[in-house]
Amino acid sequence: MRAYVIKQETELRVDNERTVTEPGLSDEAAIRRVLQGERNAYEVIMRRYNQRLFRIARSYIRDEDEIEDVVQETYIKAYEQLHRFEFRSRFSTWLTRILMNEALARARRQQRFSPLAPDGQDDPGAERRQHALAPEKETPMERLMNAELKEILEKAVDDLPEKYRLVYMMREVEGMSVAETSECLAITQTNVKVRVNRAKEMLRGTISGFYQQEEVFEFNLVRCDRIVKGVLERIGAR
Repeated sequence: MRAYVIKQETELRVDNERTVTEPGLSDEAAIRRVLQGERNAYEVIMRRYNQRLFRIARSYIRDEDEIEDVVQETYIKAYEQLHRFEFRSRFSTWLTRILMNEALARARRQQRFSPLAPDGQDDPGAERRQHALAPEKETPMERLMNAELKEILEKAVDDLPEKYRLVYMMREVEGMSVAETSECLAITQTNVKVRVNRAKEMLRGTISGFYQQEEVFEFNLVRCDRIVKGVLERIGAR
């Protein structure tokens, strides 16, 4: 069961019932508004990163209620530490690393997954093979996946070893850059590329035909609203 109770009738509004949206607001501007006391400006950040955090957390945890809890805890911890963020790095990277730590801790408690191997120990020959395994010039897949193929792909990604599943979700599903993925996972950019390609090789052994990565691991607006409301209610109670 979730550790929070969400009142469906609650509407999160600010400035005379005006809902906070402002999708064009930068991360820095939104953070500064939160730090200045405009607590509901945090909604802009949450709606921007909900899908990414949910998908990455799913690399560690399968139960969707647990994943939502992890995402909410991530936002709470980020909110509590927001005054320490110095804008010298990407906010998205900082937030993602908080999520990864929270998800990994939860996964370890559940004893489902083992920790990531230290950088350099997962593939001693990676540097020598980087040219042979260079990323293919693949564009987003041309055909929309039907429901059956989508289910097969999700299962295949779930079955990837954790270190390959994480990097695949970040690069191929969320479209994160090599540099940001490298920073989040604390591995070299070369290892990011190697892991992506090894993940693709594993998936090719299971899946045939074309697929569209963004079609899988759907993150719907109902879930997004639920996470946002839960976090803002908890922040407001502090």
